[in-house]
Amino acid sequence: MAAAAAGLVLMMTGCSSALDGDALYQDGADRYFPLAKGMHSVLMSLHEGEWTIGDGGHGAMPTSCRADDGGAGYFLDYVRALSTDISDPQQVSDTAARAFEKLGLTPDAYVLGDGDDAEWYVVAEGDPVGRAVVTIRPVRGEIDVTARTACTPGDSNELSGMVLDDAEVPDMDAWRRLPATEVPESVPQFYFPKDGPVYYNADRTPVQPQPLVTDPPKAPYGS
Repeated sequence: MAAAAAGLVLMMTGCSSALDGDALYQDGADRYFPLAKGMHSVLMSLHEGEWTIGDGGHGAMPTSCRADDGGAGYFLDYVRALSTDISDPQQVSDTAARAFEKLGLTPDAYVLGDGDDAEWYVVAEGDPVGRAVVTIRPVRGEIDVTARTACTPGDSNELSGMVLDDAEVPDMDAWRRLPATEVPESVPQFYFPKDGPVYYNADRTPVQPQPLVTDPPKAPYGS
């Protein structure tokens, strides 16, 4: 019985492929940087200006999910939005499709609705973006760009603690260290130390003007 129990414990502890510590951070970084660089190229192909980052959608913050092995997992969520005049939505759609093709992807483009209700969509799946969608709403003057990586084994809380430099002492204002906008000069950042700039005021309004970090600090973990 003791041998059987020991075998069961080994099976249970060995069934998860989740990483932790430095390996977990490096895994997240290896997923984040290609995602951020690829999606930045898509954004800038559509509009070389300021994009708003959606709430919780910076891309560096892991979100909890259930991995294929049944254990804890995380994914990265990327959300950007732009308000602009859209006189030729088909041209915007074609531009988005070409941007994804430059990333080695094969996008699928289609239109839903008619007249004022028409919306243009461009969807691309695969590395480095996971599943990305560009939504064009000409009547509203809105372009929404999202991307989400696949769920991968790992503790999202542990990883977010490293990304936001609050693993030891939780920082209730850590969210203020995540940028509110993305501009042409923006560079990917996967570590936001407590002594870094803040991008939101205490009342949750974006700081104006937004700080611009072009030489991100190096994390004290990972390779």
